Amino acid sequence: MRIFRNRQNICKRKQFENKAQTSFFLIVGLVLLIASIAGLFIYNKIKTSIVKTEAEKAALTLQAEEVEKFVNDCIRKTTAEGLQKLGQTGGYLDVPKLINFRGMSYWHLDQVNIQPFLNQTQQRLIKYINSKVPACVDEGKITELGFAVDRGQHSTFMEFGSSDVSVKVIYPIKLSKEDFTKEFSEFFNTFDIRYRAVFEAATETNEKTFEADFDVKNPLKKLDYLRNLDFDISYKNPETDIMVFTVTDKKSITSENQNYAFNFAAKLGRSELKRLTDLQNRSSTNPTFLPYTIFSVDKKAQLDISAGTTIVLNGQDVPSIIVQQSYPPSVITKNVPVEKENKEIKRREDLTYVLDNSVYSFEPSGLLFNKIQKLTLYYDDPQGKDARGVGILQGKNGFWVPIPSFEDRANRNVFAFILGFTDFTPVFCESQRLKKVVARQVFEPSGTCFVSLGLLIVSVILFSIIFSGLWTTLFTQGITEAIGFITTTLAEKGLLAYTALGLSALSLTFGIVGTATEAFYEESPENCQTFVPTCTWQVGVDTVAIDGEGKCIPEGGTMNAGVPVTLCAQVEKCNFIEKFTCQKCSVECTAQFY
Repeated sequence: MRIFRNRQNICKRKQFENKAQTSFFLIVGLVLLIASIAGLFIYNKIKTSIVKTEAEKAALTLQAEEVEKFVNDCIRKTTAEGLQKLGQTGGYLDVPKLINFRGMSYWHLDQVNIQPFLNQTQQRLIKYINSKVPACVDEGKITELGFAVDRGQHSTFMEFGSSDVSVKVIYPIKLSKEDFTKEFSEFFNTFDIRYRAVFEAATETNEKTFEADFDVKNPLKKLDYLRNLDFDISYKNPETDIMVFTVTDKKSITSENQNYAFNFAAKLGRSELKRLTDLQNRSSTNPTFLPYTIFSVDKKAQLDISAGTTIVLNGQDVPSIIVQQSYPPSVITKNVPVEKENKEIKRREDLTYVLDNSVYSFEPSGLLFNKIQKLTLYYDDPQGKDARGVGILQGKNGFWVPIPSFEDRANRNVFAFILGFTDFTPVFCESQRLKKVVARQVFEPSGTCFVSLGLLIVSVILFSIIFSGLWTTLFTQGITEAIGFITTTLAEKGLLAYTALGLSALSLTFGIVGTATEAFYEESPENCQTFVPTCTWQVGVDTVAIDGEGKCIPEGGTMNAGVPVTLCAQVEKCNFIEKFTCQKCSVECTAQFY
């Protein structure tokens, strides 16, 4: 019985243990389930939070990048606007008033090159960008996005490359929002604009306007080679003496998808500035070692100093040579003899030369070289006035005279060889009034002629008396009786000797009167008038002979510019009646020239 009870107790104990064990596992399973659910909930919550945080961070990053892109686009737009404005104005952003022509800048102003340097235009663009960059950070928009912004100092770096323009702006910017921060500082942009090449093409165009042979009628004739470099050069004449040049680059494209263009203006006015050139030490004794050229401000007057030249003024050294331009409308040579009769000057007048080009004053006046030097003067000829020739005047203060000169019409210049300094100017003969000089020789018989004429008259009277009976006898009795009458009468009255003397006097009178013209010319050769043609030209000489015959020397032909011509009138003989009656006869020669 006890054994049975023990077995029951053991069974009950085992059942209890099994129940306890089952409960434990149930509890553990429930705890695990609850823990799993809680863990899953916590995981999902954490994951959701992380995802939300990442999404918020990504959104903030996108917003920050949007701000960065906005700033960069603003900088790019500002740079593009600056480049465009540089092209429109000729390298300026604000054109100074004194050099402003309709919003463009003068690069050539009255013979002075005032073109800006390339690096100056670069610095202006950098300054312009720096002034606009702070406005590119729109704090209002940034605040709307919930960011706080912190900005540092900005700076701009730029390079004009061979094929583009690159701009780098350093601008530290920090955006923050709660725990989020974003920093950026470098903004880099490139532009497909060959600004350096365009500027160089414009520079070459401008330099052509300063060349001595610059042709205002065809200002682009020496720039054809730029077309091979994909540049188009054009010009306009909006006003007298003002030209506007435009250089367009076919390889440069703007943000508006157009070719980049660069403009500048040239005012081809007058300049009275002086150009000074220093000479070698001890110029009077120390000759130049190498040849060189002295230019005027406008480069249209060029004096070539050859090697081995010494330069002196009143026996002293010359430290420097100064060239200055002036623009008188005309110059005058005063009191010039223009008409001469034998030795006497009959008329003088002031000769006026109309000027179309500058007068170049070389100083010091009176300077002398030890050998001749070549002076070349280039001229502007928009109206084709060189058709009648171009000469050179030399002079000062009311005395101007053409000097020997030579034309080079193909290059629009005229040159001469000089030994010293004064003022010089090229002259168009087309602009001048036709000038005239007269040389006249008048034969006025001398006292000898009148003595001879008196003898002739006495002889004629004497023979009239002697032969009066001859004519009566001749008509009443015939020739034989007339001769007998004359012989008897002369013998009876002792007039035979007088008859011989009368014949001799008559013969002498005829001889004197016959040679009087030639004798007068040999004794009075001063029947010439000198003139100086301004240009090489075909000079016509008119000959007028009064009561006689004669000629002019020369008779006309081509006269060289600046070479003095002596026009002489020569009486060769008077007419028969004038010669034997001791009357005047003359030859007048008139030359017309420019």
